Amino acid sequence: MLRFLISSIVIITLFLHNLPMLVRDQAVIWLLDNGAETAQLKAIKVDWFAGRIMIDRLHAEAQGKPTLSVDKLLVDLEFSALGDKKILLSLVEVQGIDSGIREEGQSLWLGPIDLNALSGEEKEKAESEPSGWSFGLTKLTLDDIHWRAEVSGQKHDIVVHTGQLKDFYLWDHEQPVSIDLDGVLNGAPLLLASSSKPLPTEKSSELTIKLNNFPVHSVTALFLPELKASVDLDLKISAKSDLESKATQVKQSGAIRVRGLQFKQDYLALNQKSLSWQGSVAVALAGNALSNVTSRSNIKIEGLKLNQADQSVATDKLALKADVDVTGQKTVVVKALDLAADNLALQQAGNALSTGKLSVTASELQHFMQKQEGAEQFKLADLQLAVADLLLKQAEKSIAVNQLKLTANASSQDMSHWQVQAPSLKLDKLKLSAADQELVTLASTEINQIALEHTDSIALATIGLKGLKVQGDGGVFSEWQRIDLNNLALENLNNLSIKRIDLKNSATRVHLSEQRRLSDLEWLLAKLNSGADTAEPQEAAKPASSEPFKLRIGDIALKGENTLALVDGGVKPAFKTAFDISTLELSKLDTGSKGETPFLLKAKNKFSTLDAKGSIALFSGDFTGNWDLDIKGLELPQVSPYSLQYTGYYLNSGQLSLTSKGTIKDRTLKGDSDIRLNKLDVEAQNADRSGEFDQKVSMPLGTAIMVLQDNDNNIDLQIPIDGSLDDPQFGYQTVINKLAGKGLKSAALGYLTKALQPFGTLISLGKMVAEAQSKGTFISLQPVYFTPGGSSLSGEATEYMQKIAQMMNERKAMRINICGMAVSADREPVWNTLLLQNQKQEKPLPPEQLEKQLEPALQQLAQDRSDSIKGLLSNQQGINIERLFSCYPKVDLTLKDKPQVALGI
Repeated sequence: MLRFLISSIVIITLFLHNLPMLVRDQAVIWLLDNGAETAQLKAIKVDWFAGRIMIDRLHAEAQGKPTLSVDKLLVDLEFSALGDKKILLSLVEVQGIDSGIREEGQSLWLGPIDLNALSGEEKEKAESEPSGWSFGLTKLTLDDIHWRAEVSGQKHDIVVHTGQLKDFYLWDHEQPVSIDLDGVLNGAPLLLASSSKPLPTEKSSELTIKLNNFPVHSVTALFLPELKASVDLDLKISAKSDLESKATQVKQSGAIRVRGLQFKQDYLALNQKSLSWQGSVAVALAGNALSNVTSRSNIKIEGLKLNQADQSVATDKLALKADVDVTGQKTVVVKALDLAADNLALQQAGNALSTGKLSVTASELQHFMQKQEGAEQFKLADLQLAVADLLLKQAEKSIAVNQLKLTANASSQDMSHWQVQAPSLKLDKLKLSAADQELVTLASTEINQIALEHTDSIALATIGLKGLKVQGDGGVFSEWQRIDLNNLALENLNNLSIKRIDLKNSATRVHLSEQRRLSDLEWLLAKLNSGADTAEPQEAAKPASSEPFKLRIGDIALKGENTLALVDGGVKPAFKTAFDISTLELSKLDTGSKGETPFLLKAKNKFSTLDAKGSIALFSGDFTGNWDLDIKGLELPQVSPYSLQYTGYYLNSGQLSLTSKGTIKDRTLKGDSDIRLNKLDVEAQNADRSGEFDQKVSMPLGTAIMVLQDNDNNIDLQIPIDGSLDDPQFGYQTVINKLAGKGLKSAALGYLTKALQPFGTLISLGKMVAEAQSKGTFISLQPVYFTPGGSSLSGEATEYMQKIAQMMNERKAMRINICGMAVSADREPVWNTLLLQNQKQEKPLPPEQLEKQLEPALQQLAQDRSDSIKGLLSNQQGINIERLFSCYPKVDLTLKDKPQVALGI
């Protein structure tokens, strides 16, 4: 029995001693049988008493296959724990692994071994009861591990310089498990340290990871071969999870950096020099629902360029700082928001936005969803927006702003009714361009105290515009030094009120084309419409309200130096002038009211002045109102183009002063105008036009001027103003007709009648200007009557001539035609005189020859009558002979009129 026992012990001892060698040999044989061309295992050492197994220098290789090499594998087993059904490995050491896996077709190579060839059909295993055994690992160390993987088209290279796992026990759920790793992942240095409790109901873990210059394309090359980037990580991550309460908390802090990002696929291209995140994030989950998110982030982007089809985003630098708190799906709070960007550019189709420097800050941004569906609250506090070199483009049009600054606060109780308070909005050097041509420039804009109540109410305390310049066709159309608007309120996008508008120092040109169109405005609108969508216009959206848009302005005041340069190409030659408007005031403008708008205007044109005041109901439809107008010293030659067009006369010289007062009621004008014309001199240039005008006056304009001008070359006219605004002929021609008919004609006749009283009752005008012109006279004065056969002036005639002389002394330009006549009543006395004279002759003439002397005698009588008048006026009354014109003596024995001398002007 003893011998048997001893023999058994010896046999067992020999078996245990030789077993490692047998296993070593079988392992080498197995490697050679399963693909290795060479295989070596230096030793397998087993310390049965200490529970230690060590594999020393395993090496296997085959041509074209990965190498399998392990320098050392050491395992220590605690025998004492086996009694408690615990498999406890107190130490596992792995050193010098150089191997990997490679996928080729249907093969998966682990070193030279095809793992797929080893796997056979797995038999279904019957379910068995848990054995009750537990596993534990006190310490695992890794040293000098080099692992390569070529699977699914991807290549990965993992190097572990040192690694360690400690205290993993399935039976001790509260024991923290730690992992430390120092290595290289795909060429990127990697440091990893973690401590976790993965087994208890309330799980927790902490992870610190550092990764430097990790090539993202090493992971994404198979499914995104165009993606290239390098990633740096320096993170600390902690997590807690309670399986019973289903609550999870994850916290992350540290930094992430992505460099050299490149991606291009189809119509998408992305390039980014650098993207970095630094800060912390905490996420809390209740079940599968988000409970809370807290983030303190600092994000920086450099050299971003993103292009997708016709859309692009680019920026040189972008930095975002923000503290974000999210509570469930109800509340989002962003605090200490700070966004800054350099050279930001956004583009979509023909639309583009770019900035030089952009800065956005806000102390708080909050969004809150109430329990009631759709009830949301929003709040934005202390928004500060600053933009430099802002450029907006749409097709060929663009708006450029050198500097924009905005401060604002916003809130909403239900997201359908907004409240916005913006203390100020400032813009510097705004430019509106089309086709690279500047159309509108504005030096600065400042808007203060902006208040919005959704679209129901929009209020602005002040708007200040400086240096507004609008371009026209070939020059500046209009420019304004300053425009100020006060207390603006827009209600329901349909009712705008402005308390006051102040305008100061401007220069505007009004260039009218031959068709009387404002050429600068048409040019500007054409430029603005250039490149506009030429597609068929869509049906305009119906307004929310059928109410017409209403505008109310309390006061408009224009002051300072305001020039208005006018060029009217609708007349030939073109009319050119310039006004300086020193004052323009309008009050109570209301498009929704029929009330009157008071106005005041003061302007100057070189040496002439214009003053106007009154009121008019601009929006009543009948323009009810009144006016009081005063024009002084208007030089008439500059309005010759209009005079030439409407009268056919060119105004060589002259000056106009006008005072006009009147009213408008029921679209009908009633008023009077007092006109003074100084040193007016005209010249007919258009025979047709001047003829038409002369026909209306019944005399040439020059004749009317001659009659009306006093010794100082002044003409005073009182012309009534009346007419209907509904008359299609109302306009320039109506004014000309009244000037000709009720003005010059009536004034000339009125003056002559008054000046020659009581001898002015027989004054008449030529029925036809052409007929009067052939007679050499246009106004027929009362004739001077003589006794039959006589040529001496009666006392009454002498008195009449004195009236004529007095009138001609008052009108130095007036000239008189003196036409002597012999009529039938003169035949008998002249014949009797001839008979007496013939009887006294030594040789009297026979009757038939004497009859021939009657006609010359009557002509002489007519001439004597003219001479007696001409002599009285020139010799006795001192009238210059050059102003007295005698007609060829006329004899008409068929006339039954009194013997006379006809006087004409």
